[in-house]
Formats: sequence, structure tokens, C-alpha cells
Amino acid sequence: MIDVLYVEDNENDADIFSRLMHKMGRPVTYTILSSGSEALDYLAGQGKYKQQLTPLPKLLLLDLNLVGLSGIDVVHKARQHDRTRYLPIIAFSTSDSPSDVRSAYEAGINAYVVKPGTYQDTGALLTHLYDFWLERNTRIYSK
Repeated sequence: MIDVLYVEDNENDADIFSRLMHKMGRPVTYTILSSGSEALDYLAGQGKYKQQLTPLPKLLLLDLNLVGLSGIDVVHKARQHDRTRYLPIIAFSTSDSPSDVRSAYEAGINAYVVKPGTYQDTGALLTHLYDFWLERNTRIYSK
């Protein structure tokens, strides 16, 4: 089982996330995908993931401004399936627009986090997310 599935189409943001995860010094496993459609395939075990056993992550960290299928679309579709209905999903976005926040919550996210502007602040935020969502949060596991 992976701890975090991060869906991010910006290569620089994905690289920063990867470096910070390694730097965190905690036992965290993660996978980074670059599109909403690939994330849905991964979560449903479809497409190129059909022949693989793809256990659900403990947490889905989701950029909302994805090319193609948006993060909001991913949340809507994930919440429609028994397997991913209770999956903790955190919107991880550069936008702090109230309409974006509202749309994300209406779609079914569990939390909305604005990406910090600095490497150090992003590292601190990811540490807090790890502490709560992976260490302290009690999850419901879908069938």
C-alpha cells in the first residue's frame, strides 16, 4: 500500500514534492501521477493499471488545475465509486479563490490546502499533512 498518491501535472511541483518527501525522514511511500484520467485509472484498477494490483493510497493529494480532466472532476468521479468513496482527498492548489474552495468542498474533498510559496513552507506543510492524515487520522476502508 502506498501512503500518498499525488496528482500533479507541473513537473517542478512534482519534483519539489518528491525531494521534500525524501527529506522528511519518515517512512512514507508515494506515487506521482500527472493527469486526472490516469489517477482515476489507477484508483479503479483500469487502463494500464488493469493487470496490476493497485491498492488504494491512504491519502490522495490532488492538484485541482490539471490539464484535461480537472481535479474537481476526479473528486466527483472518485466519490461515485464504493472503492474510493471514503478515500481522504486533499485539494492542493495555488488558488485561494473562495469559488474554487467551495467547488472543491461541494465535489467531496476532505480538506483544501493552498500551496505555500517557499520550499521551506511547503516542507513544513507536508510534514503537518503527514502527521495528521497518515499518523493520527482514523480512516474508513472501502470494500
